[in-house]
Amino acid sequence: MILRSPITGRLRLHGADFARLQRALDPLVATGLFVWLLGDTAWNHSELLLQPWLWVAVCTAVLLQLGGIYGSYRNRSLLLLSRHLLSSWLLVCTAVLGLSFATKTTSTFSRLDASLWALLVLLLLQLSHVGLRQMLRIHRSRGGNSRSVMYWGGPEAAAAFARELRANPWMGLQIVAWFGPQAPDPASKTPGLPRWSGGLSDLRRWLDSQSVDRIVFSHVTRDGLEMVDVLGLFGDTCVPVIYAPLWAKPSMRFKVDYVGNQCCIELWGSERLFTDRQLKRCFDLLLTSAGLMLISPLLLAIAIAVKVTSPGPVLFSQDRYGLDGRRFEIYKFRTMRVMEAGDQPGLRQASRHDPRVTPLGAVLRRWSLDELPQLFNVLKGDMSLVGPRPHAVEHNELYRRQIPGYMQRHSYKPGITGLAQIEGWRGETSTVDAMARRIDADLRYQRSWSLKLDIKILIKTILNLRSPNAY
Repeated sequence: MILRSPITGRLRLHGADFARLQRALDPLVATGLFVWLLGDTAWNHSELLLQPWLWVAVCTAVLLQLGGIYGSYRNRSLLLLSRHLLSSWLLVCTAVLGLSFATKTTSTFSRLDASLWALLVLLLLQLSHVGLRQMLRIHRSRGGNSRSVMYWGGPEAAAAFARELRANPWMGLQIVAWFGPQAPDPASKTPGLPRWSGGLSDLRRWLDSQSVDRIVFSHVTRDGLEMVDVLGLFGDTCVPVIYAPLWAKPSMRFKVDYVGNQCCIELWGSERLFTDRQLKRCFDLLLTSAGLMLISPLLLAIAIAVKVTSPGPVLFSQDRYGLDGRRFEIYKFRTMRVMEAGDQPGLRQASRHDPRVTPLGAVLRRWSLDELPQLFNVLKGDMSLVGPRPHAVEHNELYRRQIPGYMQRHSYKPGITGLAQIEGWRGETSTVDAMARRIDADLRYQRSWSLKLDIKILIKTILNLRSPNAY
């Protein structure tokens, strides 16, 4: 059996050529505008071995390529592409500026013309890469440049996959046939999912006479049907084959490695470089030290207010899980009339109109001022400024049994704030689903960590200190 993928449509046939064309055009456009806007200073330097226009051409060709902007973004965020473009172009501008300093030619360039060149090229890059892709997505949403998909899997997996395609029409994927090891319930219908066409033998006959762009499968062993049988059949085609397991979670990373010839897929885990860890730690120490000096009067005022408004200690401490699941003692300003241990059975989260919260405590919690003593946890090394929020031990033990991958959040130091908090998953999580969404944000933060992301989270946290979900 040799089943070939149909090739229809100019974009489908020449998609890779368009990417190559962009690789060639981007340096040409950047260099051409540089020569046009800066005139003689771009090429008339007889004392230099390499002229400035050549710096621009080489830096643009090399650094944009390294920025990963020429790959496929069919299934990825265009916002991510825009950020890659911005960071790559800033790197190009920095390299060109560095070369002008090194060759002592900075004074020969007009700052206005150079700035105009940098902004104009950035705008053209955004339009040619992000703008064209956005237009293509609109085209796909209307049925153009679509890819046909043959799906193999159980009814639940097929319905879930069809719902995802229907929710993301810009991807341009359409299920044209569905086969599986078991027939669905006749009463169940999912929009976008064709009716069940049969089992493995029916699939063999269908592949003999039909063409498709993608084969997607989520195999469940049933009635003696093994994975090797399905793979043997799909491997006898010339169509791209994609495994989309129903059991996969958004928090998984699916990193492929090998032990000898044995393929191994890493589902969870974090492998940050030593330099990244040290950079994050230095960032934490620098900002925390400066912050403590600036807000020390505020800390003193809150401490006095807590002491005089209700009986009890100023600080509340509780055991939490930290890096690698190790316990540490977290500090907060006391906001409740009780001092409950973190591993106390039946420990309740704070809720709206919670009678345990003092009047001053309600204000402190609403503005997140009760969290300020955790800056000392950061200095001690138990926490970071940004990371997954640490939960009470009792809550950890509860949710780790209900949410797959829950404890993977502890592969990073816990933080005073985090991605989950700026996305709205702050305060009480009254349902398992709400906690699962918080965990998903925590694991996404770990997968995409950068110092730039930490700064973004801190800025958004400061701008949105008051939260209706904090009580």
